[in-house]
Amino acid sequence: MTLLSRRVPVALATSLAIGAAWACGSTETQAGTTECSGVELLVAASDYSSSIVCGAPRCELGPRTSGVDLGSDPQLALSAGRAFFLARNNDLIFELDPLCGTPKARYSVHEAGRQGSVNPHDVAAAPDGALFVVLYNVPRIAVLVGGQVTSSIDLSGPEFDADGNPQADAIRIVDVGGVPKAFVTLERLDDTDKVNPLSSKQPSAMLRIDVATRKVEATIQLAGRNPFNTMAELGGALFLAEPGNFDNAGEKLAGIERFDTATSTTRLLVKEEDLGGSVAEVAVTDGCGVAIVGGPQKDVNPTSLVTFDPTSGKVLTSAQAAVLGPTPGYDLQGLAWRGSSLYVGDRRRGPRGYPVRVFEREPGTCILHDIPARGFNLPQRPVALRPAD
Repeated sequence: MTLLSRRVPVALATSLAIGAAWACGSTETQAGTTECSGVELLVAASDYSSSIVCGAPRCELGPRTSGVDLGSDPQLALSAGRAFFLARNNDLIFELDPLCGTPKARYSVHEAGRQGSVNPHDVAAAPDGALFVVLYNVPRIAVLVGGQVTSSIDLSGPEFDADGNPQADAIRIVDVGGVPKAFVTLERLDDTDKVNPLSSKQPSAMLRIDVATRKVEATIQLAGRNPFNTMAELGGALFLAEPGNFDNAGEKLAGIERFDTATSTTRLLVKEEDLGGSVAEVAVTDGCGVAIVGGPQKDVNPTSLVTFDPTSGKVLTSAQAAVLGPTPGYDLQGLAWRGSSLYVGDRRRGPRGYPVRVFEREPGTCILHDIPARGFNLPQRPVALRPAD
């Protein structure tokens, strides 16, 4: 498995049908009538040929959950009480019912005349309802008002990246002193290296953007490199998974970074060499942080679930004595806290599908116990999990 798969479009499957409204390209869709009681999670799942989005544990394949329109490279985002599914290689964003996971509207960020995807990687909702969408393949942040792209924030200047595209990856809109600010991670990978494409060779950065004026206020150099996947937020801080390069699990400038949104200061909270692997994903709750880390074996990257203290950065469990794993390959994907329960996606097929494992936290600690009776199975391999709300 290559860790670049989330950035490189894969051929779309054509065997799955999509509802007529989506296939015809309409922006608004009818709200689903699916019964929402018992839905714990919003799920994005994919085999990187086709994808599904659904509410779990009752997650089933159907015309409103899977198809060509949902693409082959999905992501989920929660922002300001709204939920979104990103079909990255199709340049589409589906707004979801945050309780059910059913799509209710569709927005496009595709640029007319462009060959290939602009690759939307994350989305955040502003207080006025506008959507800020970070684009990975082009140096822009698209701003949508009323479901349409009305403006963009240019990131093509040398102050963002000398090669013209800083690989904007994740975004969160946070209230800072009563003023909404958008924080955007820039991976700043090497676009020109043909041997090791998109390798991390220079410092990464965080942008602070004033939401009202759509202006970049500051570019802050990050302590670690290659901020990967969405950011976790807790107590005025943003937590970043920073693997550096996945074929090296001992880099000094990789691990888990804690960015203080009030002061725009940052520090490498946990080093990857202490975790025993490159950090692919992080989730935090009060007093307990969890991460999925991958080993350095190229195209294998065995995964483990580890824990850390989100305040002190103390490593509580590492890949050498993991909560779960190491797995044979890049199998663990998708993390979500819902109260004291932690949900972990597992892409290894079991007798009834692809499992989502549920761990319960001991009160007042970061000790996690696997609760097999609470786990459930998906019809497709999990990619991203978010709590239903």
